[in-house]
Amino acid sequence: MRTRGTPRPPARLAGAGLATLAALLLSSCVRMPSDGPVTEVEDQVATSTATGIGFDPKPPQPGESATEIVANFLEAMKATPSSASVAREFLTADAQQRWEPEDGIVTYDELGDAVGEQQVAVPMAGVELYDGRGAWQGSRVGQVTTFELTTEDGEWRIDELPNALMVPTTWFEDEFSRVSLYFFDPTAQIFVPEPVFVPEGDQLASSMVRGLLDDPLLDPRLDRTFVPPGFTAGVSVPITSGGIAQVSLEGEPSAVDEDVRQRILTQLIWTLRQEPRVRALRLTIGDEEEQGLGGAVSQVGLSTGDAYDPTGAQSSGDLFGLLDGRLVRGSVGALSPTPGPMGTARLGVRSIGVDLTGDRVAGVSGDGRSVIVAPVDTSGRAVEVASGARDLLPPAWDFADRIWLADRAGGRAQISVVVGEQAPRSIDVPGISRRDVRHLLVSRDGSRLVAVVRTPRGDRVVASRILHTDGGRVLRATRAVVLDFEPDDATSVVRDIGWRSPTAISVLTDINEDLSQVETISVDGSPGDLGIEGASRLRGGVRDLVGSPVTDAEVFAVAPDAISDLAAPERTLVPLPAGVTSLTYVG
Repeated sequence: MRTRGTPRPPARLAGAGLATLAALLLSSCVRMPSDGPVTEVEDQVATSTATGIGFDPKPPQPGESATEIVANFLEAMKATPSSASVAREFLTADAQQRWEPEDGIVTYDELGDAVGEQQVAVPMAGVELYDGRGAWQGSRVGQVTTFELTTEDGEWRIDELPNALMVPTTWFEDEFSRVSLYFFDPTAQIFVPEPVFVPEGDQLASSMVRGLLDDPLLDPRLDRTFVPPGFTAGVSVPITSGGIAQVSLEGEPSAVDEDVRQRILTQLIWTLRQEPRVRALRLTIGDEEEQGLGGAVSQVGLSTGDAYDPTGAQSSGDLFGLLDGRLVRGSVGALSPTPGPMGTARLGVRSIGVDLTGDRVAGVSGDGRSVIVAPVDTSGRAVEVASGARDLLPPAWDFADRIWLADRAGGRAQISVVVGEQAPRSIDVPGISRRDVRHLLVSRDGSRLVAVVRTPRGDRVVASRILHTDGGRVLRATRAVVLDFEPDDATSVVRDIGWRSPTAISVLTDINEDLSQVETISVDGSPGDLGIEGASRLRGGVRDLVGSPVTDAEVFAVAPDAISDLAAPERTLVPLPAGVTSLTYVG
């Protein structure tokens, strides 16, 4: 993980979680699944252990000084597998009852020497903050954490401390995994994945399920859960040797009708299938188990809920582009003219964006001032949907057929959205609007907007969250935050950005005239390895990325006369046909 030079607010909707945690550190204190395969449940519960070597810390020893108590308390939080039981022994009896380390996580690159007696201060460098679900909340270059101590039975014990797990960055990287929690968008038509970090091993499934429960930080204008307020999860989520995850939700079954029950199932399945051992799910709500055919207890398979895929359930996997000004579609090396208006005639467009099903295309005029929309594969007419702009970037579409436009406007960008036949509606995006915007992406689920903004200190990649009503109307966007990407120097230029997953993008920058670099980063701003394979350096004057959020989709690097797969950069797939421009996937 990288230590940034300035603190940044969280990429989630509001800064309440970060502010609360920071204050503590500074203080002294639709298509629904209708059935599933009915199978026999294996009674044996499988177990696993976290990766790495186990560490069982020592409890407090007689005669330890106040600073030793604090230092050994911090050491005890490195227990492997993760456990706070020994760390709790360093607290007074009252503090043991009050301390709630599950409320947040603080990671640090380095610890300074503990100083003090009744109040012990510990400097921390390279701090990252996470909320109770493991969602990243921000960075701090340095932080002083204080602990209030008192004597109990003649020994020093900690009486006031932050409600957080405090561990080294290296330990956190070894013991926690990056996953996504799957919530619905405000219209309940598509999933919105929220990146979080959760403990590995036997705690993985349980931590993910707890993260899905109703959270006061969830904003219904951004995403929603169908688990009713007040419902809690069982202590753990056991997984049988046959791969059946057994989820028990504690709450009144009558509060959950069939529609809500099925929505809960889809959230659980999409989240839990990130646990490699899980093959299916068995759900109990209160004392009622999910029933299948003939009244038998059923296991629901992992394919349930595919209609809510955040990349678009019916999205096209084709490539689209312009060949000598006409629209083409297909695959690399097999791009064919389309029969629609933009494929049969040169309509003077310079860039395109295609809706998720591949049925309609939006094209920016050659002068960058207007946008036309036309069918891709059927006859019809091209309709102008926007005009009067100065310099439009390529359009972006989301699942609701909204077209997102960015007019660079001479370095004072204007963001707007087109819905149906309505006129474009301006959307203010603090940190992006009225800035020098070079590239724009919108997630297919309509929840995130990512842009490249040029600054005197070099190009920055920033992201904003898009708020909607439950009817799908765009309300506003949150202030954009700088993502975990920093150019090598102030002269570095971001050539392009492209989706690699629903929560990650790749960034293409120049090293020199012949050498380029690709770095993949998380859209929530969190640091750390994403585990996405791809070239880090490319030769040949690469100028564009063609990316997709779909798992296993080919991601291409485009040079002036050739195109390469990022997963195999040494293999040039085909020479790029002369005249091909604006190559893109849908979205």
